[in-house]
Amino acid sequence: GVEVLDEAVLEELRSIVGEGWVVVGGDEVDGYLYDETLTSVRPRASRDVVVVKPGSAEEVSEILVLANRYGVPVFPRGGGTGLVGGCVPTVGGIVVCLERMDRITVDEENLMAEAEAGATLRDLIEAAEKAGLFFPLHPGDEGAQIGG
Repeated sequence: GVEVLDEAVLEELRSIVGEGWVVVGGDEVDGYLYDETLTSVRPRASRDVVVVKPGSAEEVSEILVLANRYGVPVFPRGGGTGLVGGCVPTVGGIVVCLERMDRITVDEENLMAEAEAGATLRDLIEAAEKAGLFFPLHPGDEGAQIGG
């Protein structure tokens, strides 16, 4: 595969999600390297990553097409609340952070909600309450994102 931090790859990623949604190097990337797995057992993260923040499923799809074309590993990232190191980028690659994809629609008539992958459990609870409803499940950390 091609080097993930290759300027051509970075430019293509910027053309997909926009200039401000591609994060490379420095302290900004550090917050996307680990989840809440105990330090003693979590895998070591590679810092040779680019963090990309898509705003739609279509952008996620375009990122995956690019990654496949160049043979670059992809690491999906939700709220980082996991306890098993699943989002830790163990080799260089693209961290796809879903935080921008946080839209929620509540269908009061059918008692249903549709949430994008980056919406948090807290967001969903609040959206239901605002509609005079409630979300009965509480699987854990309210900062957890619906998509992982």
